[in-house]
Amino acid sequence: MSKPVTNRPIILLFITILLASCKTKGEKSTINFSKLTDNEKRLPKNAMASMEVAEGLKMNLFASEPMIANPTNMAIDANGRVWICEGRNYRLFANPDNPYDKKGDRILILEDTDHDGVADTYKVFYQGEDINAALGIVVLGNKVIVSVSPDVFVFTDSNGDDVPDSKEIMYEGIDGVDHDHGAHAFVFGPDGRLYFNYGNRGHHLMDEDGDTIVDVHGEKVTNSRNPFQEGMAFRAEMDGSHVEVLGNNFRNPYELAIDSYGGLWQSDNDDDGNRGTRINFLMEYGNYGYKDQVTGANWRERRVGWSDSIPLRHWHLNDPGVVPNLLQTGSGSPTGMIVYEGDLLPDRYKNQLIHAEPGHNVVRSYIVGNDGAGYKARIENIVTSQDDWFRPDDVTVAPDGSLFISDWYDGGVGGHKAEDIVRGRIYHISTKEGYTPTKFDFSSGEGAAKGLLSDNMDVFYQSWQKLHALGEAAEPILARLIAKGGTAKARALWLGAKIPAMVTIYIDKSLADKDPKIRMQGIRMARYVAADKLTDYVAQVVDDSSAQVRREAAIALKYVGTPVAAELWADLAIQHRAGDRWELEALGIGADQFPDLYFEAWKSKVGDNWNTPAGSEIVWRVNAAATVPLLVDLIEDKSVSPEKLPSYFRAFHFKQSPRKNQRLLSLLTADHPQQHLIQAYAVGQLDESFVNSSSHNIRAVKKVLPGIEGTPEWLTAVKNLKIKGQDKQLFTLVASNADLALRKEAATLLFDTGGGKVVSDYFKSEAPEDSKLQVIEVLGGVNDKNAIDFLKRSLEADKFSYPLMRKVVESLGNTGDGQQILFDLLKSGKLKEVYTTSAVLKLMTSWDVKIRTEAPKYLISEENDDTDIAALEKIDGDPNAGKAVFTTYCATCHVVDGNGTDFGPGLSDIGSKLSRSFMYSSIVYPSAGINFGYEGYNVKLKDGDVLMGYILGKTEDEITLKMMGATTKAIPRKDIQSLEAMDKSLMPEGLDKVMKQQQLVDLVAYLETLKVKS
Repeated sequence: MSKPVTNRPIILLFITILLASCKTKGEKSTINFSKLTDNEKRLPKNAMASMEVAEGLKMNLFASEPMIANPTNMAIDANGRVWICEGRNYRLFANPDNPYDKKGDRILILEDTDHDGVADTYKVFYQGEDINAALGIVVLGNKVIVSVSPDVFVFTDSNGDDVPDSKEIMYEGIDGVDHDHGAHAFVFGPDGRLYFNYGNRGHHLMDEDGDTIVDVHGEKVTNSRNPFQEGMAFRAEMDGSHVEVLGNNFRNPYELAIDSYGGLWQSDNDDDGNRGTRINFLMEYGNYGYKDQVTGANWRERRVGWSDSIPLRHWHLNDPGVVPNLLQTGSGSPTGMIVYEGDLLPDRYKNQLIHAEPGHNVVRSYIVGNDGAGYKARIENIVTSQDDWFRPDDVTVAPDGSLFISDWYDGGVGGHKAEDIVRGRIYHISTKEGYTPTKFDFSSGEGAAKGLLSDNMDVFYQSWQKLHALGEAAEPILARLIAKGGTAKARALWLGAKIPAMVTIYIDKSLADKDPKIRMQGIRMARYVAADKLTDYVAQVVDDSSAQVRREAAIALKYVGTPVAAELWADLAIQHRAGDRWELEALGIGADQFPDLYFEAWKSKVGDNWNTPAGSEIVWRVNAAATVPLLVDLIEDKSVSPEKLPSYFRAFHFKQSPRKNQRLLSLLTADHPQQHLIQAYAVGQLDESFVNSSSHNIRAVKKVLPGIEGTPEWLTAVKNLKIKGQDKQLFTLVASNADLALRKEAATLLFDTGGGKVVSDYFKSEAPEDSKLQVIEVLGGVNDKNAIDFLKRSLEADKFSYPLMRKVVESLGNTGDGQQILFDLLKSGKLKEVYTTSAVLKLMTSWDVKIRTEAPKYLISEENDDTDIAALEKIDGDPNAGKAVFTTYCATCHVVDGNGTDFGPGLSDIGSKLSRSFMYSSIVYPSAGINFGYEGYNVKLKDGDVLMGYILGKTEDEITLKMMGATTKAIPRKDIQSLEAMDKSLMPEGLDKVMKQQQLVDLVAYLETLKVKS
């Protein structure tokens, strides 16, 4: 739908760059960056002094403030000009002190007219509030596609005067407005289609009329788990039609990268602080595991067989139906990515991924190698910086094959915070001095043939369109390109397959090629332009020697669903090699739409010889009804490894069969060497309705419970099946040395089921005080009236030792009712002074505004009336002393290297992510930058209770809340009166007021030491 362009600024400014650093042209700086003051480090003239560039490369500062500010994304046109989306009006809701430009944010065009590698002119292509903090831009001929939730705009410059003549909406209704997890940039693929993604606030995709888009396979593009959820990746035609969902269940994928063969790659960010950032190869139609595929449960919610490693647990990698990750890179804030296929950079970077990682102040290459049916990768840094304000957020290829890097340049990244809105940098990386863009002729086929080999997206796009328009007349040119081999061949084959009369010839040519990458491309081509003959083409490669080719063949069968397709799938499955998770998931994706049909074809071929290492993986992954009894057979096999059992039982979660529960029940009486484990896992997978449907089932379950008592599986069973009469057993677990999270779950269940008397009796006993201390710590997150009343009585009696009493105070402060009790005692003067600090720190987190604001007055130090961050930055603190401050003020909510309480974001690598000034700002103004996923909610229950925490997961029937003390609670929706988002951070405001200045300085000094290990 075309809309008039009401905002048409055309400002051409010729300026002289006075900054000497811009003229250094990449030579090594003689400035010692570490010796500069903080103010000097911020100056553009010193920017290059902080940089370390990989061997064989030259780097220079191309542009900086005041020319640009806050670049969020970048494109380079066919003339070599750099297009920038600015984000000056970034997240004003989280940065209220930053000035707002009512004209809106800008799209700039930067140019180096004298070819010295430094921008000397710029103009404003467009400015408006409708593109505030846009996160994506691509220039394709006279079209400029801008991604800015809720819309994707297509600007058209019909006459080439750098002024948009029209503005159309391609998509709308994308959530994540003014949010990093919304719509991201588009890229143009070698098949002539558009590729893009959005983060997990995108929620849905709508057309220009506001209707939810239905993809080419008939599925609505919504965050409903029917079948899609969370972040998604897409493909569409150039006009936005024929949308196809390529992958889902990401957290926040920032930008897709596509290679000449049609392979797709991207990065994805974890829940902050969990060291789970990842790089993905996109196996199309895959589930990528951020949430439980069936229920939408958060990765923190206990499940059988989860990994001991949180970064692996984070993506549900133990679940069948989750595509493995190419690489997990630890902490970070991953952003723009490309596949570099040019010739200018050193050979080690050719055909490899290049990625901007602002969280670690680095631009990297991921050197990718084959790994069975998939891939593996290692990291090689291209640019690192001593400047912790260096925040590279995009990398783009110029027409000459050189790179440009946009730099957000800020003291921190993430959490919606913007410490600075006036600075920003663009860098140029090449192997030679200066910058002279290569010129291309798009008016002729021969000129377009040269441009087709370019890695610059606009050059490639215009060349592709010219050759495509020539149709059959382009064949001689395509033949010469194919003869070159490599990416030239791949790009030409895509174009050939788009010639209607030549489709079969080009697909056959591709499938017969000696290069497996071309054969993979041939399957992708067939899916696109010859779907009606897809099984014929798959048959040509069903026995291919390359597992990667067979991977693509399996995926291609997903939506076919014919007996012929089932036979082909079975032939592919027979060749599966045990341990190749990439191949297994490709087979699973291929069978997901027609699992019973495809699995039966495989079972008919293998017969009774199905129980092999490879066959057992097929049974585990494919969700056909017939796999349920075979899964039971695998479990009942007396030679089964105990390490395999959790995985097998987890698979039941994804399988549908009328007799699933009956078969699980039968396992409770199995005669097996691993009987104890089997009973533990089986009882936890049973459905409550089935167990309670007969007294026989109830007796069978209760009979095995004593033998598995105290295990996570036992607790799961007691909780899910609502088993009564387990008070003493639950308390035994609470008071044990088991995992703290497990003990907290047990305590919550104990009080939920009315077992509080057991706790009271325990504290009247002669049990050791250190054991009582552990129990009090566990009770810290139990939001139950009886638990709170017990803590209140303990505080008023004051008969425990100081460490135990302090823990009582902290535990009371984890609940709303407990906070009211503490506040009343504080106001009345009945709280002993020795407990005041602990009480105030907890009360500062209260949902009640009065409590939150009044409590600090009982502790505020006069020396900290006005916190001057700029002055504090100049003071060096003592990290060792700061660690003690952290333990007092921070460890009740944050974890560092496994120590502390897992409530707020983990801080193990915070020194790599935030500068000193940003750390002070985050402590003094915590509500200005709330990490996504940690937004607080007040949950008012119909019985009058109020709970506070952040939401871990939502299902149709309940929400799971994580509360102070790191306790999780599943709350039935029927019990909720209201669910209100908090306007403040769960982190208390005013910490700088209740600690001494030196404590604050020491704390920040300690946090600065928490960096990514080399």
